[in-house]
Amino acid sequence: MATAIQLEHVSKYFGKRKVVDDLSFTTQTGEVFGFLGPNGAGKTTTIKMLVGLIGIDEGSISVCGSDVTKDFEKALANVGGIVENPEMYRYMTGYQNLKQYARMRKGVTQARIDEVVELVGLSNRIHEKVSKYSLGMRQRLGVAQALLHHPKVLVLDEPTNGLDPAGIRQLRDILRNLAHTEDICVLVSSHLMSEMQLMCDRVAILVKGKLIQTTTVEELVNAVGGGKGRYRYHISDAETASVLLAGNASVKLSPVDSEHMELQLLEGADENTLAQINRLLISQGVELYTAAPVETQRLEDAFIELTKGDAQIA
Repeated sequence: MATAIQLEHVSKYFGKRKVVDDLSFTTQTGEVFGFLGPNGAGKTTTIKMLVGLIGIDEGSISVCGSDVTKDFEKALANVGGIVENPEMYRYMTGYQNLKQYARMRKGVTQARIDEVVELVGLSNRIHEKVSKYSLGMRQRLGVAQALLHHPKVLVLDEPTNGLDPAGIRQLRDILRNLAHTEDICVLVSSHLMSEMQLMCDRVAILVKGKLIQTTTVEELVNAVGGGKGRYRYHISDAETASVLLAGNASVKLSPVDSEHMELQLLEGADENTLAQINRLLISQGVELYTAAPVETQRLEDAFIELTKGDAQIA
């Protein structure tokens, strides 16, 4: 992995109001990086500064080592992006749209067009008119267009807006594949927390223009949830099980009733810990009927906890 985007003490004012406040973070190639925050947190403003649509008042932003302000063309040569629903010529085919866009970019070959079409899964529909495309297909065509010039950074602001569940899943799989197999940094802003949890490797959370935290999704969810995972046990004797496991420092027990308990894995525990516990219970005569994972904290819960419910998720 290499540094893709680097923000250093970035601030932006609209009049006297500071909408982005001393923002610093770094993203890497090969990851999907989520940009989260309530309405008015400064996400879109930051993205606009990143792609050169508005100026930077304080600090600096670089893309693949090139400063967006001092070396704009070199920096933006590494960036591709779509904002919400990409605009296409609907009377033209998907392939004709890509050919048209390729004329505006140096070095885009016929082979590259074919390559990105394959990457986004449009090979069987690329020669149909865009007017016949579903919204999900248009989004995938937009991603293909953004990838034509081999960018190292793909910026997507609300890319799943208006998509049905199947379209969201397809786009999510494409973006994760691009990041992990093509070594691209995908920066995604979205209000769909469940999708961000499934899509992103790391997230940055903004509130009122300030960075609250940058972390992996797993670390964020576990930190707020208090552990690595919970399991609900249906057993013959929860009281005996509690006595047997009372001294185990790898787990936290929560009795439910005489035949049920919840067990939470703590730091350093894993599936081997569960296997050892299961063997112990059975060896001591406790019948184990079922042991199933319980959904713990979700990204949305963690987000609300960290931001204290500030404003509305966006």
